Amino acid sequence: MKYERLVVSRIVSEMMNFFFSMGAGDFTAQVVRSDEKFEITIETDYAGNQSSKIREMTRLLRMPRAEETEEYFWSLSGEISTGQEIYLVGIMTDHVSVEHDEEARRVRIGLVRLLS
Repeated sequence: MKYERLVVSRIVSEMMNFFFSMGAGDFTAQVVRSDEKFEITIETDYAGNQSSKIREMTRLLRMPRAEETEEYFWSLSGEISTGQEIYLVGIMTDHVSVEHDEEARRVRIGLVRLLS
């Protein structure tokens, strides 16, 4: 994809929208760019019992990257995020780690997008 910065911005936006829909009050995103990759680290809280949603999000984020179709899928999602596009983040990233502290209602997510 030509516009890597736009893609990374959209990834962070999708994650923020997802957690705000779950009652997040403290959302922090850090993006580090190197010559080989973008590393995105997200730390957030959430409200209520969201364990099943966190498990489903983790499953969707761990989908294999689909470089050959990512531009097509991304264009289908449109400009307005509905919170249902979390699966797109999965097909746009190469490595995912999720640490979930259910008792503290906190999640730490690491996403890596390798540059072509």
